[in-house]
Amino acid sequence: MYFKERFIFAIVWMTCLISLWFIPKNKFREATFIFLFTQLPAWILGLAVVEADLIEYPVREFHKANGTNFSFEYFVLPFICIFFNLYYPNGKSHYKKLVYGISIIGIFTLVEYIAEKYTLILKYIHWEWYHTFLSMYIVIYLVRAVYKWFFKLKNPLSP
Repeated sequence: MYFKERFIFAIVWMTCLISLWFIPKNKFREATFIFLFTQLPAWILGLAVVEADLIEYPVREFHKANGTNFSFEYFVLPFICIFFNLYYPNGKSHYKKLVYGISIIGIFTLVEYIAEKYTLILKYIHWEWYHTFLSMYIVIYLVRAVYKWFFKLKNPLSP
């Protein structure tokens, strides 16, 4: 039952684990901070969205414990934030930074939209793709600001 969705979850988990090899060894401490910190806003926003009946996750892990998608809140989004921050185009023009941010968030939004249309992983109730884009933008740049502040990088509030 729900073979397609379970297969997608397995692929997502394997992809996240394999992506660990693409984290530079000298940045592993920073990646760990980003991974753990991202889970806080992801958890709060994920629960708020589910409890407000904006999105539902018909097929999910830990279905008796929580209404959110564990894989997304605790693995996918934190890994996206890790790579977003570690490979951010520092020292480049504002245009390149903007394109970088829109590309990362846009690709994720597209993948989620396709998953919503063709699987039972999530269903939009009172939600649209642009809500995903906006919430991802807020979370990713919030994590970036805290990451820059915590590691004392230049100007934490600038992208």
